[in-house]
Amino acid sequence: MQDKSINTDSKGSHKLFSHICNVDRVANQEAAVRPIDGPFGWIPTLAAMVNFMFIFGAPNSYGVFSTYYLNVKFRDTPAATLSWIGTASTTFMLGLNIFSGPLADRIGYRQTAYIGSIICTSAYILASFSSKVWQLMLTQGILFGVGASFLLAPSNSIAPQWFHKHRGLASGVAIAGSSIGGLWFTAATQSIIDSMGPEWALRIIGILTFVVTGTMNLLYFERVPPTPRKNIFELKVTKRLIFWLVILELFAAYTGYWALIFYVGTTAIQVNGTSQDGANLLLLLNACSAVGRVLLGFVADKFGNLNTLLFCLLLTVAVEMPLWITARSLAPLYILCTIYGLISSTFISLNPVIVAVYFSSSPLASVLGMTNLSSGLGGLVGNLSQGTIFDKYDNRLQFTNTIIFSSMFLLLSAIAVLALRVHVISKGDDKRLLQKI
Repeated sequence: MQDKSINTDSKGSHKLFSHICNVDRVANQEAAVRPIDGPFGWIPTLAAMVNFMFIFGAPNSYGVFSTYYLNVKFRDTPAATLSWIGTASTTFMLGLNIFSGPLADRIGYRQTAYIGSIICTSAYILASFSSKVWQLMLTQGILFGVGASFLLAPSNSIAPQWFHKHRGLASGVAIAGSSIGGLWFTAATQSIIDSMGPEWALRIIGILTFVVTGTMNLLYFERVPPTPRKNIFELKVTKRLIFWLVILELFAAYTGYWALIFYVGTTAIQVNGTSQDGANLLLLLNACSAVGRVLLGFVADKFGNLNTLLFCLLLTVAVEMPLWITARSLAPLYILCTIYGLISSTFISLNPVIVAVYFSSSPLASVLGMTNLSSGLGGLVGNLSQGTIFDKYDNRLQFTNTIIFSSMFLLLSAIAVLALRVHVISKGDDKRLLQKI
């Protein structure tokens, strides 16, 4: 009798799981018949924008936790050690996309995103009970990064599926959520820490992450349904020169990108500003970045993705070195943060579009996962190198060598984009791709 009851329960659970899968399959099938570039595509795009607020909101707001850890909770711990918590979350988030991307293509975007929501929430809750640096490294750093990678893979890939003509704009709108999240996430985190302490800040953020991303995941409708695959990695793309040029472009861009974000606050103090001036500069940079990702997505649809990306990278180098090196007051820094925010992050918003265009026959999340591995490595190399250069060669007094390091890698990224553009033109075998490069 007991065996029969267990068997009945097992069958019931199996039927429930099958029903859930069927409902999800039907929803995606209904979505797939809707026209590309239609209004329906904005539903998953806006859902991705909201999720991006939580994916990058935590890394962007880690400075608030870092300040508390450094000055209150772990006063005897070196700043370099504490910085590894934030570095670990970003590195694992981007680097593990090489696994979460293929998983999204195999089991579905919505299911993969839910795995990420659960892991990120668990990371926050566990971090709230952590009392040692190594515990925070494992929870707030590594575990959150792992969870965020499962959220990032589908969020990065959902918008390009639904658009062709407005693909750059849609991708820019989705990824603008990371900058918007950087604005309110930082302010909210600081407010909760001041009123309730860092432990409750982590718990509240964890609950919000579960509720909000869990709701947005429901709206991840796919035009291309998940398909069974024999190979985990899309290795055939590694035979194409375009792939390696994209890898070089992203590695170099992420290596050079973070210098201004990490050190503009310190620069503000050195030119007789205050820590609040430094915070204001970062808020301005994030706000302009949100606007720039949407605006330049529209520009890319008009003038070409590679043309727009190349122009923005070269302009970033042209303004970063002279304005930052010669800054003796706050005014040049405000100008720099405005321009840098508007144009510098195009490689983040346009990369999914470029991959979608030039690897259209391959599963998008899988290829993006492979390219994002280079992004994670670039961020890691950039953070470690810039910190070493600032401490050893700039003697923590000025930023000349750090600025040159950053600008040279951004220039290398531009050279990779130029080489990619020349390669596409030289091939000349796909007129559709050559219309807007």
